[in-house]
Amino acid sequence: MKVCIFLFLITLIPSVVVAENAYVTDQFEVTMRSGPSTQNTILRMLPSGTTVEVLEADPESGYSRVNTASGTEGYILSRFLMNEPAARNQLAGMRQQASNLRQRNQELVARLGQATASRDELRQERDRLAKGNQDKDAELVNIRRVSANAIDLNSQNQELQTTLQTMNHRLQAQTSEIQELKDRKNRDWFVVGAAVLIGGILLGLLLPKLRMRRRSSWSDL
Repeated sequence: MKVCIFLFLITLIPSVVVAENAYVTDQFEVTMRSGPSTQNTILRMLPSGTTVEVLEADPESGYSRVNTASGTEGYILSRFLMNEPAARNQLAGMRQQASNLRQRNQELVARLGQATASRDELRQERDRLAKGNQDKDAELVNIRRVSANAIDLNSQNQELQTTLQTMNHRLQAQTSEIQELKDRKNRDWFVVGAAVLIGGILLGLLLPKLRMRRRSSWSDL
């Protein structure tokens, strides 16, 4: 008797050793029948998560008359219907949303990188234009300074030209005056020379007569 009990206990040990947790699967199929009872014909098997339109619910039989998206009409146990999609389907939808969000995030990151690169290029272009503008401003200042100097030089040149013209006029006037004085001097010398010549001729004519008169006077004494 003791041997039998011992053998019985040994047979129970493996079942205890291999015991582990398990979960009921959420994947199952629901029978869709032609009527509200198990006696009616099975029209098709609907997987969990299938969307149906509830046409009528019968609390007494526990069945609901439904219509599938493909147009099949039949009866399903009401306890297998839910107002919201199954958790598995919701999880799949959430996973899909998460995947879409990740893809959207990657697209936004790529666009942000492109926008940042474009911003950096615009900054570089702005700095280059600012540098060019500064160079142009400096060049414009230089041109204005040169132009101002040119204007001053032109004004000075005009003043010098006016002064030169005035001096030329004065020089011409003095030259004319000097020439006139020379002409007058020549005329004076000419008159003096002529007068001397005439005086010499007259003296040459008168002196012999005077000598003859003196001789005659001495003779009369």
